[in-house]
Amino acid sequence: MSSIPGLPTPGSDVQILITRVNSSPLCVLVELWGNFSQGKKAEYQYLAQDIQCPGEIFHEFEGNAGDQCLVQMDNIWYRCRIVSRHGSNYSVFLIDKAWMRSGCSASMLAWGKKEHFLLPPEVEFCVLANVLPLSHGNSWSHTAMEFLKTLPGKSVKAYVQEILVPQRTFLLHIPCISKLMYEMGFAKKLSAEMFKDFVLQSLRSPSEAVVSTETQEMPMRNEPEGPGEQMHKQPFMYPELPTGTMVTVIVTEVTNPQRVFCQLRIFSQELKKLLEQLTQHYEGRLATCNIGPDMLGFPCAARGSDGSWYRCVLQQVFPTNKVVEVLNVDYGMKHLVTVDNVRPLAAEFFRMPVVTYICSLHGITDKGVGWTAAQIDYLRSLLLGKTVIAKFEYQSLCEGVHYVTLYGHGNTNLNNLFSSKESGLLECETSTGDYSKLMCMSAFAEKDEAQKQSKTKMTMQPAVIPAAQNLSATPSEGLRSTGSGISFPTQNSSNESRTAAFMAHMFPIGSALDVNVSCIESPNDFWCQLVQNAGHLKWLMRDMQTYYASSQFHPFVETACVARHPDNGMWYRAHVINRQTPHADVLLVDYGQTKTVSLYDLRRICPAFLNLKGQAFRCTLYNPADPTSTTNDWDEEALAQFEDFVNTAASNHVILKCTIYAVMCNEQKVLFNIVDLETPFESVRTRMVALAKSVPPKKASESHSHFNGSYCYSPHNIKTGTEEMVTVTCVNGVNQFFCQLERNADVVKDLTMKLSTLCHQLKNAKPPTKCGTVCFAKYTDGHWYRGRIKATQPSVLVHFVDYGDTLEVDKSDLLPVPREASDIMSVPVQAVECSLSDFPASVPREVNSWFESNATEHKFRALVVAKEPCGKLLVELYNGKTQLNSTIKKEFQIEMQRQEQVVLYTMVGKTVKHRGSKPPHYSCTDRHI
Repeated sequence: MSSIPGLPTPGSDVQILITRVNSSPLCVLVELWGNFSQGKKAEYQYLAQDIQCPGEIFHEFEGNAGDQCLVQMDNIWYRCRIVSRHGSNYSVFLIDKAWMRSGCSASMLAWGKKEHFLLPPEVEFCVLANVLPLSHGNSWSHTAMEFLKTLPGKSVKAYVQEILVPQRTFLLHIPCISKLMYEMGFAKKLSAEMFKDFVLQSLRSPSEAVVSTETQEMPMRNEPEGPGEQMHKQPFMYPELPTGTMVTVIVTEVTNPQRVFCQLRIFSQELKKLLEQLTQHYEGRLATCNIGPDMLGFPCAARGSDGSWYRCVLQQVFPTNKVVEVLNVDYGMKHLVTVDNVRPLAAEFFRMPVVTYICSLHGITDKGVGWTAAQIDYLRSLLLGKTVIAKFEYQSLCEGVHYVTLYGHGNTNLNNLFSSKESGLLECETSTGDYSKLMCMSAFAEKDEAQKQSKTKMTMQPAVIPAAQNLSATPSEGLRSTGSGISFPTQNSSNESRTAAFMAHMFPIGSALDVNVSCIESPNDFWCQLVQNAGHLKWLMRDMQTYYASSQFHPFVETACVARHPDNGMWYRAHVINRQTPHADVLLVDYGQTKTVSLYDLRRICPAFLNLKGQAFRCTLYNPADPTSTTNDWDEEALAQFEDFVNTAASNHVILKCTIYAVMCNEQKVLFNIVDLETPFESVRTRMVALAKSVPPKKASESHSHFNGSYCYSPHNIKTGTEEMVTVTCVNGVNQFFCQLERNADVVKDLTMKLSTLCHQLKNAKPPTKCGTVCFAKYTDGHWYRGRIKATQPSVLVHFVDYGDTLEVDKSDLLPVPREASDIMSVPVQAVECSLSDFPASVPREVNSWFESNATEHKFRALVVAKEPCGKLLVELYNGKTQLNSTIKKEFQIEMQRQEQVVLYTMVGKTVKHRGSKPPHYSCTDRHI
């Protein structure tokens, strides 16, 4: 076996930090990128700084494919390799990010120094070994994709099964991942040798990568009387199409927008001649062919239903019926044929390259919900069999497709045509009840969407929604958000005691959410939507168009209603802000836009359409220079930078990660989430930090906002794989304890002094009494600390947010938080929630007691192994060279459960310190700080 100098060798055990996973369900292999060199982080950081002073900028037409250089993206230089150059446009591969970037100009490229390219790539391309999809469609299910999305950021132990040196590809056996995939029922296991053969075939020609849905034990052969002809593995040739190539093609097959087969028309006559030669060569010849499941991906000749013979690739084997599935490589169609109609492909038929390419429509995505039959039928009617112009935008090697823009008669952009029509198709389908059914099925997931992602694919069935003529009927009980949610004001226009209202999202502080930005007013005021709910909203919009298509206006429409958009005529859920006959100002609660509409374009909302929460939640960008304000003085340049960041991510189909730092409201009681938006490359806050520094911080008296019952959260720039010196301040168990960072010791000391001074001035203030209120509370040492009231009956319990413990406190030891305490409230919470890695969700009580006794108020070196979506860190604690995790396991003989590193951990009950003889237990149900 071969190896790559400086990197793990075959047969070795390694620790790898997974940084990215290929998110395409059509990519049969589980492709991932990982970091083997976590111990060299300082070297890569130094390199990243050093290349910010690049060499000479490229002149026009300078540089060739294979050259190593630097590329500038968002004002940051990265190491890269030129993949192709077409005129003055370059396609480059970012060496340390494993990303392709096309459309680069010469001004974006520069030469680097020789020493800039001595370090190997920071991330390496890997494939999860011995795992393939179980589905018959040779693609990963929705459940599988949701699972794979949880892997980035995980640090796992892996076994290097094989290294394919020419392709620089590591085949990694990762038991804690593959075992779960088998158990969850969406993956099947292959032997190491069979999997290696499959990967080699896939890497040679991605479009030919196939997999049998049968098990590897199928010993099927079509065995004649005597030796049969033997198939041989030999790849087809594919001419390279440079980025930007425009060529006439014939669309020969359409499976969905991500799988369209385009044949170069210039070769159509040659293909006809080839077809005649194939048929003449094979038709009428009596021969037999040995076929087995180990030949999947082998080229062959197969007889079609029209009697002609075609060049094909073996896709599946069905031994019971002696039938195989083949892919016609020249036309893109799949066929089931009997084994008698399959032959090895003769050498002379490899000479002509395959000129039919698997394509994906550029800019078209299903947003994770799949395509309907009506949409695919429309696409087939638009493209199948048509001669069109194709612009090859770029090639995705990992997906095995070319992204294309297709142009029809009169230079009509067919991608845009399909995109504009596909939303209308949703409205025209006859079933009007899928939305209500979907909401009933997803009710449980809605309760806690911020802390875990649903991993169950929903099956949507039609349900009955009342007919449109019942729109004037009295609405049923309105669904208001309570507790942590927002209650929209409603007006009662009748004698009803209950009115309709929308529920709103409220997220735990520290949540990291996948979002789309739906509306931008400024960095101070923009709206986001959860990506995971895109399918819910799509069904809701479809059903609403059908429901209100022939509806009539009725007076006395409530504040929560449905409004017709003045521009596109579609119906949206809306909240009436202001009425001035004959118009009304409304907020579109699922998108964040404010529109002025005619009163006659308002309708009462059917109670079934209230079940889904308002999908847009209001945000303001976190500004380190003034974190307590929603009215930062961002200038026009800042707005342009912000919009460019969002638009660039959207155009590149990059999902934004939204981190909730705090929740606050202004004097008008408008709620805002203080957030940062991130791509895999950078955060918008980092991009705009220079602009933020130029804004002078406001004085407390100038602040027009206050925190809405929460403290400011910060991830403290803690990254997976890094080490921190910490002091354990509170232990509830091995699965939940709190630490303070040693590097923040001065912050804690300064905060304590400020609190002491302020609380001395507030000693006569009336103590707060409401559960959930932020407060200042006196600890048993006589000092004042920041806290939050967790309970008021039978006694007052306060959670000390900077230390993590919860104690019973006398009412006389409570003080309210005044508005002028903005400098104290703006300091991020200092207690970092942690859990020991590789521990089961439930451990014996004596384990937690031992850990509390031996860890509380002690200093450790903490290695961050992983990070949960809610912000909790999974760590290994070290006292010198001794690992505390291992010590506990050996002491109490606890078995490791590695799979917990790649799934969400269960949060167990936490012990609260109590002045009485026995500490009570409280369940950890609230992550709001």
